[in-house]
Amino acid sequence: MFSSAATRTKIHSLMQQLRSYPFLRQKENAERCAMLLETIDEQHAVYSQLCHSQEYFVQHFQTILQKKEIEEDDIFSLLEDLLILVREKTLRTGTPHANDAELAALAHVLTGTDWAKDDGTLFSETFFYKVPLTLIHAISSDLHGKTASSRYPTQ
Repeated sequence: MFSSAATRTKIHSLMQQLRSYPFLRQKENAERCAMLLETIDEQHAVYSQLCHSQEYFVQHFQTILQKKEIEEDDIFSLLEDLLILVREKTLRTGTPHANDAELAALAHVLTGTDWAKDDGTLFSETFFYKVPLTLIHAISSDLHGKTASSRYPTQ
């Protein structure tokens, strides 16, 4: 998904919008979004392989990419979409493979005041608690040395 030329062009356009338009209330979040978009663009092959397009946050991200111009009210939800993508990638590859922007974004969630583990939002429930079943299956396979007859679903 992230490797297609059309998607990468839209990501570049969105980065330029975020860095050139003065989003007064969301300036800090807009810059975080731009840095994470740059990371996703640089590692598009990894993100395409590891992040599944049926997830709500990926679908919402695609919707924002389709817009001609992003609005200030879209920035916080865009940041949440990108944070879920970073979290999924780092869950699968480990934090040693995360770059500085990804580590800073994850730390922002864990140390910031915008989200709490028990706030009941879809973002918090997904970020703090939901582990992708494919990751659980991979761990289970490594632990038990078998993949073919697993009783755990992988999708």
